[in-house]
Amino acid sequence: MSSRPILHAAVCVLALIAILGDREALADRLDLIQKRGTLVVGVKSDYPPFGMLDANGRLIGFEPDLAAELARRLDVRLQLVAVSSTNRLQKLEEGAIDVVIATLGDTPQRRRIATIVEPNYYASGVTVVAPPGNRLSGWADLRGKKVCATQGAYFNRPMAQRFLLDLQVFNGTRDTKLALRDGRCVAWLYDDTGIASILNDPEWANYETPLPSTMISPWAMAIAASEHGSRLERILSDAIADWHRSGWLLEIEQRWDIKPSRFLADAHELWTRVRSDGDPVCTRLASGEWPTECRNKLLLTSTDVAGLYHVGLLIKERTGLNLTILYDAYDRDLFLSGLWMTLHLMVTSIAGSLLVGCLGALAAESGTPFLHGFVRLSAAVGRMTPPLLLIYLIFFGVGHIVVTRIGWTFDGSVIAIFCLSLYTGCAIVVALLEASAVLKHQEPGFSLGWRNLPRVLRLAYASVVASLVNVVKATGMASIIAVPELISASTAIVAEQGNPAVMMNVLMITYFLLVMSTVRIFNYIERRMLQHDVR
Repeated sequence: MSSRPILHAAVCVLALIAILGDREALADRLDLIQKRGTLVVGVKSDYPPFGMLDANGRLIGFEPDLAAELARRLDVRLQLVAVSSTNRLQKLEEGAIDVVIATLGDTPQRRRIATIVEPNYYASGVTVVAPPGNRLSGWADLRGKKVCATQGAYFNRPMAQRFLLDLQVFNGTRDTKLALRDGRCVAWLYDDTGIASILNDPEWANYETPLPSTMISPWAMAIAASEHGSRLERILSDAIADWHRSGWLLEIEQRWDIKPSRFLADAHELWTRVRSDGDPVCTRLASGEWPTECRNKLLLTSTDVAGLYHVGLLIKERTGLNLTILYDAYDRDLFLSGLWMTLHLMVTSIAGSLLVGCLGALAAESGTPFLHGFVRLSAAVGRMTPPLLLIYLIFFGVGHIVVTRIGWTFDGSVIAIFCLSLYTGCAIVVALLEASAVLKHQEPGFSLGWRNLPRVLRLAYASVVASLVNVVKATGMASIIAVPELISASTAIVAEQGNPAVMMNVLMITYFLLVMSTVRIFNYIERRMLQHDVR
C-alpha cells in the first residue's frame, strides 16, 4: 500500500521533467526575440544603396527595408546593427544579432558555419573598377598584378586562384578606395552592385568597369547554425518566398533606384509559376524543403580524400577543430605566406631599429651644435607617437600627397618597416644615451663614438632587447595597410571559413613561438658577449 504513493509521485516527477524538457527543446531564437520584443538585424553601413547611413546617422537602404518588414511580420520592434564583411558571421555566432542581412553571398563554406535561409533574396556578380586608361580588355590582363580587395569578400579566394591575382586586401571599403585612388593597385575587385553605386558618385565619374561580371552569386539571410530547422528559419524563408511571389522585392529595388536585377525578375517569374494542375511550382514538399528547382544549386565536394586533406578532416571530425591551414591548400599557402611576410617584417624592423638607434645616439654625441638637443627631442616625440598612427599618417597622409603630386608609390611593407623602425629606434636612442651618460660618470673623458658603441650597447643591452622584442610583437600593425602578414592572413581565413577560435589560437601560438625564438636568439648573443668579456 505504501509503495503506490511513492510510485505515483515518481511518475509525476518524471512527467514534469519531460514537460520542462519539451519546453526547453522548443525554446529557440524566436522565443528570445518575442520575449524581448525586438528583432536585432545586422546590416551594412558602407554599401549604398543596400545599407548606408543617412544624414542623421540612421541605417537605411534596401536591406534595412527587408529587416523592417520582417520585424513587422513578427510584430516586434527593430534594432539595426552595422556589420562588416569581416565580422557579420562572427557577431551572429556570438549571439549579438539575430539575423544577418548584409550582402552575404550564399556559398558552401558559409553553409557550414551558419544557417543560410532559402530562398535567396538578391544576387550579384564580381567585376573590377579601374581608373581611366586602364587598358584592361579581359580578366587575363590582371594576372600577377596588384588588385585591391576588401577583406571578408567570398570571391577573394576563387578569383585569386582562377586569375592569379596579387590581391592587396584591406579591412574596409574606405581604405580600399583610398588605395585605388593612390595608385597602389591597378583595379579594385568588388561586387558589381557595389561598384554601380560607387560610380554614381561624381568623384568616381571617370572610373570604369572594363571587365564583364563573373561568379554570379545569390545573396542570403543567415541565422545561427544552431537555428537550422527552427521556427525562425521557417518564418524568414516564408517571408522571402512571399516577397518573390508578390513582386515586393522588385518594388524595393525600384524605390532605391537600383538598376533592375535579372535575378529578381527571374525569381518573380519562378515563384509565380504554376504547374499544369494549377499548383504553384514552388510549394514546400512533405519534408518541409522547397523543390529542387526553387533552391540554390550548390555543388558538394567528395569526402573521399587522402593526404593532408584526410588528416585535417579527421581532426575536425574527431575534435571539432577546423584546421583549414592543414588540409586546405589555399588557406595553407595564405598562412605560410603571412608567416614569411611576418618574418621579413621582424628581421628588417629589428635591423632598422638598431640602425636608427645607433645612428641617432652617435649623432647626438657627435658634438655638433644643437644636434644633441634636436635628437633627444625627436626621440621623445617618436616614442610618444603611437606606431599605428604613424603608419596611417605616412601611408594615407604623406603617401597620398606623394602619389598624387609626384606619382611615386611605395609598398605597404616598406612603410610599415620604416614606421616601426623609427618608433623603436627612438626608444633605443634614449637607452643608448642613458648608458653613455653612466659611462661618462664612471670614466671622465669618455665619449660615445664608433669604437665605444659596442660598450654602450652591452650596458644598454636589456633595454635595447626589450624594445626589439616589442617591435616583433608590433609587426601585426602592418595588416591595417593591407600588408599580408600573419594577422591579415588569419583574419582572411576566419572571414572565409568561420573558425575564429581555432585560428586565433593558432595565431597566438605562432606569435608566442616567434617571440620566444627572438628572445632565445638575443639571450644567446648575450651569453657570447659575456664569454668574450671574460676572455
